[in-house]
Amino acid sequence: MKVKRKLTKEQKSLLVAMLIGDGTISTNYVFKMCHDGTQEEFLNWKINLLNQFQLKNNGLKTYISTKGYNVGKRIVYSQLSVIPTIKALRRSIYTPKKTINRKLLNWLTPLGLAIWYMDDGFINVNTSKQRHSIQHSIRISTCLTSEKELKIIIDYFKEVWHINFRKYNDNNHLSISTCTENDTKKFVSIIKPYILQVPSLLYKIRNNYTKAQFLELQKEDPKCETLLL
Repeated sequence: MKVKRKLTKEQKSLLVAMLIGDGTISTNYVFKMCHDGTQEEFLNWKINLLNQFQLKNNGLKTYISTKGYNVGKRIVYSQLSVIPTIKALRRSIYTPKKTINRKLLNWLTPLGLAIWYMDDGFINVNTSKQRHSIQHSIRISTCLTSEKELKIIIDYFKEVWHINFRKYNDNNHLSISTCTENDTKKFVSIIKPYILQVPSLLYKIRNNYTKAQFLELQKEDPKCETLLL
């Protein structure tokens, strides 16, 4: 009889982190991570993490999309082998849509936060005329419609990481945004070591230029938002 090996805390934490972001588990328990082809480096980094933590997967696969907004685009993906933990995650999180609860969030480590942010987050820069300097804020798209779920996430960040987030309406979906520049810097300090491992995603953190410097750079290069913090 084959003995089923229980996953370690670190393995479970990694699965949860990858699921909270862009990961999905289908009704037949296939755990899949899918990205635009431009994020191949990011997916390879995730696959290396899975291999490091001895979570079986089928490596990096590709296809050309034939539907939706990605028609004609190269898509990269990877799937994990079906294991009891994935089945349990599917049953507890999809009710029937994917939901986020405090029990799930409590599994997140700094690595997990970084994965979630790299999947669903970005930095916003406020250069309004009313401000004398740039204000950075971290935003994480949750794709939630439930105020209750959003409050769970906001309370989690405040109680566990001592970072204040607020509700932010993003195209009819509820997202979260850091409340102050200090909250932004605190969050970036946690995730930065991991983002530095994925050079193609360094645009998700950028430098603290003065407002005048930033506006000048913006004239020269519309992509100046990709500068490092």
